[in-house]
Amino acid sequence: MGDEIGQRGGSKSIRDSLSVARETVNRDTLELYEFGPFRLDPAERKLLRDNEIVALTPKAFDTLLLLVRNSGHLLGKDELIKMLWPDSFVEEGNLSNNIFLLRKALGEDPPYIETVPKRGYRFVGAVRQLPLAAPPHLKKPPERPTRFSASHRNAFRLVAFLTLGVIAVAAALVGINVRGWRDRLFAQHTNPPVQALAVLPLANLSGDPEQEYFADGITEALITELGKVSSPRVISRQSIMQYKGSKKGLSEIARELNVDAVLEGAVERSGDRVRVIVRLDQVSPERQLWSNQYNRDIRDLLRLQDEIARAVTDELQVKLTPEERTRLTSAHAEDPEAHDHYLHGRYLLGLTLALNVSKLTAKRNYTDLDVLAAIGQFKQAIEKDPAYALAYAGLADAHIALGNPVYGGHSPKETLSAAKAAAAKALELDPSLAEAHFSLAQTLEYDWNWPEAEKEYKLALKLNPNYADAHMEYGRFVQALGRNDEALTQMHYADELDPFNIRIKDLVAYVTYAARQYDLALKLFESLGDDRGQMWAYREKEMYPEAIAAWQRWTLRHPSQRRCPHCLATLAGIYGLEGRNDEAQALIAELRETARHRYVSGVFFAEAYIGLSHDQAITWLERAYEEHDEWMVYVNAYPGLDRLRSEPRFQALVRRMNFPK
Repeated sequence: MGDEIGQRGGSKSIRDSLSVARETVNRDTLELYEFGPFRLDPAERKLLRDNEIVALTPKAFDTLLLLVRNSGHLLGKDELIKMLWPDSFVEEGNLSNNIFLLRKALGEDPPYIETVPKRGYRFVGAVRQLPLAAPPHLKKPPERPTRFSASHRNAFRLVAFLTLGVIAVAAALVGINVRGWRDRLFAQHTNPPVQALAVLPLANLSGDPEQEYFADGITEALITELGKVSSPRVISRQSIMQYKGSKKGLSEIARELNVDAVLEGAVERSGDRVRVIVRLDQVSPERQLWSNQYNRDIRDLLRLQDEIARAVTDELQVKLTPEERTRLTSAHAEDPEAHDHYLHGRYLLGLTLALNVSKLTAKRNYTDLDVLAAIGQFKQAIEKDPAYALAYAGLADAHIALGNPVYGGHSPKETLSAAKAAAAKALELDPSLAEAHFSLAQTLEYDWNWPEAEKEYKLALKLNPNYADAHMEYGRFVQALGRNDEALTQMHYADELDPFNIRIKDLVAYVTYAARQYDLALKLFESLGDDRGQMWAYREKEMYPEAIAAWQRWTLRHPSQRRCPHCLATLAGIYGLEGRNDEAQALIAELRETARHRYVSGVFFAEAYIGLSHDQAITWLERAYEEHDEWMVYVNAYPGLDRLRSEPRFQALVRRMNFPK
């Protein structure tokens, strides 16, 4: 399936360097090369870093030696292939694989190997050549005849006789399988099954930073494909993206992610062609299980992702159910421009919803413009390919985000119907698409259709058991229904799949808070640095000065969110509960002014009025109900509204929402 490579030539001087690389042992003078912390010893065929051996395949070593010996000079791809495989016909991908292995071994800070797009490679590290005299172990000592005395010969015969006797007895024992010895000696060694797998971010070999989204998109697609089977557990995209460009070793990464196998590789796109290089490594003992390279038309990218996923599951000896095998063979050819727009959309939407691994804050201040840009990309993908189910699922997710009072600031009544229509279309095109069932589940939830929403969540998780976001959102869903134990089970599994996602850990604290375990919740919020969560817990404990102090800490840590509507609403409610009515009214006036320019959740206004007027608070909840406000999902479980539960109007509102008993 790969591209055919034609006749390759090269300059005589460069071709000669291959023979030079093979003559090191026979020279009177040997060479050593040093660059950075590395020492390259051609005679011993060793690469050392700070006197420790760096493992390289033989061809990778030959490639490095050629590049180092021609340091500063461009070596063309065709010339390198001719020198490294002089008697074989190989694809360019073999060379790319060697370069990938070298970059991984050397690290890229500083970069040692430069890619000259469409031409070749250049070693750019500062190289020192150290000529050395031939070491003593290569000099042969003079041969002397060996003489055996009669006693030596007799001893030798005795040893030989005893050895033959031992062999004969062992053969007899094995032959009759005494105490299972034959089975023990010849039983095939099998490695323990892989329980958890991480797909590390694929390297972008194009040399074009604008193609990073493409490499990230392929990485996410492989995670999604491998996640369609129940075993092994597959770490989610957000946690593995922390290792993009990381210099950490395989064993360290595996330990941090709690996995026993890693899939890594690189991707290079050129026009309508894409090359993907992948390798599967076992962690303990550390060894390569499988590797391959693919050179395909970009229209076959979905099929290629399925093919790689099947190869990995076969190598891991995963027993697939018929349904799982079908899921890994369901891709269709796609329009490359449509796929490109889809990847751009997912990239934008992923950034919008992402949280930093160490801070409970967005990486920057996103606005509805970011979500609208993602919607534009998904719509362009659909224009190019009207049968592209994934693009419709992405469009549904973007509309859901647009209706979220935190991210989008648009009326959910306007966005919900668009999200539901897009999710329904995705399912019409591909009923087995987990992403579409997940999107539809959320729209049904915001329509208060609890049984159908739960059915769709479960279908999404059946189709992709490793779908971390679906586990997380399903956990929030059952928590909204008061099923806190189930919520924690889903959150903990999501945490296993996405161990660096601090939002999941924070949601565990919020479930604890929703269970009215305020003291434990305070400890969890404090350990995570979540001052806003502490503010809520202190409010429910009627410790208002401590709640206000938590709000002040929050605004100091997150100055960009100082005037966020939800924070202002919570503070206004605390002021009202504390009797500081004028300060509460001033904040409510600010919220009303904000609401003139963007959607502000009625639930936020209800929180703001909680200490001033129960009637006003419930009026705003009724407006939120009419708007199908996403925050209304939690109205029956949120402790912040407990002060309203005895009100008849509040009870009537809850009944209208048809919460299950």
